[in-house]
Amino acid sequence: MIAFGILHFICLRSAGQMTMPDHVCPGQTKHYYVNPGRLTASTYTWWIDGRIVPGTNTAELFHTWDSSGTHLLEVQETSPNGCTGLRISGLILVIPRPEIQITVSDTLLCNGEHAVIHVKNPTVVSWGKWMYDLDVEAEPEISGHTASNTYSSPTDLCEILFNRGREIHKIVYTFVPFILNDKGERCCEGKEVKITVWIHPGFKCREDLLNIPNAFSPNGDGINDVWNIIGKEFFPGIEVTIYNRWGQVVWKSARGYPVPWDGRSRGKTLPVDSYHYLIELHDGTRSIIGNVTLLR
Repeated sequence: MIAFGILHFICLRSAGQMTMPDHVCPGQTKHYYVNPGRLTASTYTWWIDGRIVPGTNTAELFHTWDSSGTHLLEVQETSPNGCTGLRISGLILVIPRPEIQITVSDTLLCNGEHAVIHVKNPTVVSWGKWMYDLDVEAEPEISGHTASNTYSSPTDLCEILFNRGREIHKIVYTFVPFILNDKGERCCEGKEVKITVWIHPGFKCREDLLNIPNAFSPNGDGINDVWNIIGKEFFPGIEVTIYNRWGQVVWKSARGYPVPWDGRSRGKTLPVDSYHYLIELHDGTRSIIGNVTLLR
């Protein structure tokens, strides 16, 4: 049996050794071992939170930490003649992966308009420093954007974006949070968040992005059976209301126009006629009013 003080509990990192407590990221595999002294034929029992780790009886332990929180790691040596040593323990602090919260004032801009991107850290970091990478990928026609960078605290971006092309183009902002540990090492990378902003070449462009058919024929032939509005994906708040010639509401969509109008009202087929529509974009611009003809 090894005397007290000879059995040392060590965590092995890629950069070398460290003593307890150990800081770990969820999903990270770590290597722990003990210095056994002279009795090389000893066996070892390992515990995590009071439960024996099965299939391990050597002086080394490889373990993948999945759940965040504070865990107790213990090990005990048993000599070849059956004597047990002290139960050595250490704390493992599994740090939750950092999060980042991004909101943007608008994802569809006309040429020369601005978008404000708000950055927030919704998590409390108990160890190390919360930071994030910003990767900016803009199509060649787009200018006025910030460059890729690394930030040590939430920093809002105010982007005034220009499109030098003749078609709509985009810019993608990718945010990746991580923790910088006390040694200045990057660890515990969190989930990335992507924001895509589209820039139209015109200075007055909103309605130009929508292609609103003036007729459709829901007759079951598989051609123009629903009233598709092209470009609706650029307006996540779009809402469509259909009126008959007497001004009565016969159909209304959900936000985003997820299910196009199929020429029915409350499950009943509507007659051939011209119907009024009101399209609300819910983005601060005026509503769009017009007529659509229902054919059979």
